[in-house]
Amino acid sequence: MDEESHPRERSDAQPRSSARTRAATDADYISPMRTSVENGSGTRRYSSVASRRSNGSGVLSLVPRSTLAQRTQGKPTLAGPDGTLQLRLAQEPFVQPGYADLNPSYEQASNARPVWSLAKPLPRVVRPSMVPTKDELLQNLSNAQHPTKNSQRLGLDVDPNDIEQGRIDKSTDPRKMAAQVEDARLQRENNFMNKILTGDGTSARQTSRMSRTSSARGRRPLAWDLPPDQLSTVQEGDSPDNDAPEERPELGGDQLGNPDLGATLDALLDIPELEKAGYPEDLHPLVEELVEDEVHNNHTTWSVIRTHHREALAEGLGVFVQLTMGFCVDLSVTVADKGNPNTTAWAWGLATMMAIYICGGVSGAHLNPAVTMVLWFFRGFPKRKIPEYFAAQFIAAFCAALVAYGIYYEAIQNYLYHNPDTGIINSFVTNSREAWVGSTTAFFNEFMGTALLIVTILALGDDQNAPPGAGMNSLIIGLVITCLSMCFGHQTGAAFNPSRDFGPRLALLAVGYPNTLFTDPYWLYGPWVGAMSGGFVGAFLYDFFIFTGGESPINYPLERTQRALTKSGMRWRRRLQLK
Repeated sequence: MDEESHPRERSDAQPRSSARTRAATDADYISPMRTSVENGSGTRRYSSVASRRSNGSGVLSLVPRSTLAQRTQGKPTLAGPDGTLQLRLAQEPFVQPGYADLNPSYEQASNARPVWSLAKPLPRVVRPSMVPTKDELLQNLSNAQHPTKNSQRLGLDVDPNDIEQGRIDKSTDPRKMAAQVEDARLQRENNFMNKILTGDGTSARQTSRMSRTSSARGRRPLAWDLPPDQLSTVQEGDSPDNDAPEERPELGGDQLGNPDLGATLDALLDIPELEKAGYPEDLHPLVEELVEDEVHNNHTTWSVIRTHHREALAEGLGVFVQLTMGFCVDLSVTVADKGNPNTTAWAWGLATMMAIYICGGVSGAHLNPAVTMVLWFFRGFPKRKIPEYFAAQFIAAFCAALVAYGIYYEAIQNYLYHNPDTGIINSFVTNSREAWVGSTTAFFNEFMGTALLIVTILALGDDQNAPPGAGMNSLIIGLVITCLSMCFGHQTGAAFNPSRDFGPRLALLAVGYPNTLFTDPYWLYGPWVGAMSGGFVGAFLYDFFIFTGGESPINYPLERTQRALTKSGMRWRRRLQLK
C-alpha cells in the first residue's frame, strides 16, 4: 500500500515510527507524544505522534510557524516560550521498522507511570487527604440544595457557579473568604460524587492517571506483557490492596436522594481493611492503586530483575557518578595544593547535571534523601519506595568515596607525607572548616542552602509555573548546585545532602581513618538535621506562596491531613500487631 497516498489507513493498520506523524489542525497542534492505537488484529500498540497537517493531496506538511506571541499566549516570561514544533520534530530519532516489535517498551506511552523526576515537571496525583470520607459525602449530598449555604449565612450574595470555579472576591474579613472556599470545595466534591454514582468515573481515572480496573479494561493483553501480579505498582502511601469491582452500579440523577444511598456507597467503598469502626473510608476510585501500565522487553533473566529494581539501580548509578566526580575534583584541588575553590563548585554542578541526565527519566534522580522526603510529603512520592531509594543513595555514596580514594591513593600518600590529613578528610566530608565557625552558623549554613535548593527544584517541577523545556532541567539544577556551592561552600563545604556526607565518613573509617570523624556532632546537626529541616521549610515556602496543586498538604484542610495521618498510623499499628 502506498504510504503517501493513504497515510491515515497506515496509522490504523500497523505501528508507526516516530518519524511518521498524523494530521492536526492549523489552530490546535499537539506536541510530539506517545499515543496508543490498535491494529487490525486487536493488539494495542503505542506510536509516536507529532503534529502535521495534510494539504489535501495526501502529502503531509508541517503546520505554519507560530509567532512568539502565540507561544507565550501574551504572557511574557523570563523562562522563555516553549520550543517550536519544528524543533520538537527535529529531536525525533529514526526508528527502523520492526524495532518496536522486538523491543515493545520503546513505543509505550512516555507517561505510563508517574516519575517524580528532577528532569521534568513533577506528576500530579490524588492523595488520601484530598478525598472526602463516606460520612462527609452523605452530608454534602444531603445539603446539595444549598450550594452556597455557608456564604449565605454571612449575608453574601454570590453566584454558585462562580464559587465552584474558585472566583472568590477579596475581602478584609477572612471569614467571608473562608465560607466561600468551603462552599466551593463541597460543590466540587458533590459533582465528583455524582459522576461516580452515575457511572461516569472518567474524570476520576484521568485525575489519578489510571486505576487498576480502568487499566485492565482499557488495554488488551500483549504477548510480551508481564503477568499482572508481576507488574510493579505506584500507590499513595500504603493503600491497602483491593480489587475494584468490574462494574459499578449505574445510578441516575433521580436516585441521589434515595435513603438507600448509604448502602450504595458501602458497595462502592467496599474495602475490607476500612471496615473498622472509626476508620474513615475514602472515595473508592481515588484510593485504588495506580497501575504502572508498562510493557518491558525482558530478553534475559537479569532484565526481569532489573525491571523490578530499575528505579533503585538507576538512582544508585546516578549518585555514584555524581559523587565520584565530586570527590575526585576535591582531591585534585587538595593534592595539587593550588587552584581556585570555584573549580570544585563548577565540577559539582556539572556532575549533578550528568547524574540527572543519567537517571532522571527512570528514578527521578533525587540524589539526596532530603529531596526524596520532600517529594513524599509535598508531592505524593510513594513512601513504600523511600527505603529502597535511601539504600541506593547511601550505598552509592560509600562506593563512590572508595573509588575516588583508590584512584587518588598514590597522590594522597604523597600529600600526607608532607601535610596533615585534614585536607584529605575535607575532600570527602563536610564540617566546620574554621575554628571560628560555630555550630549555629554551620547549622544555618546547611539549612539555608538546602531550603534554596528545594525551592528551586519545586519551581522547576511545577508545570503551572515556567518549567524549562527540551531537557533543560538537568542543566539548570547543575547550575543551581554550582551557585549554592559558591555561596555556602566556604564555611562547611556545603553538603545539603545526608548521604553525600555520611557515606564518605563510613568509607574513610573503612580505609583506616580514626573514629573521630563521628565525635564532632556536626555530622548529625549539619547534613542531617540542617538539610532535612531546610528542605521541608523550603518546600513549605514555595507551596505557601506559589504552588496551587491539591497534592500539597498546604492546599487542603488541616483536618484532612490529620485524618490521613491517623489512617497511616492505624495501618502501621495493625501491621506491627500493636493495639
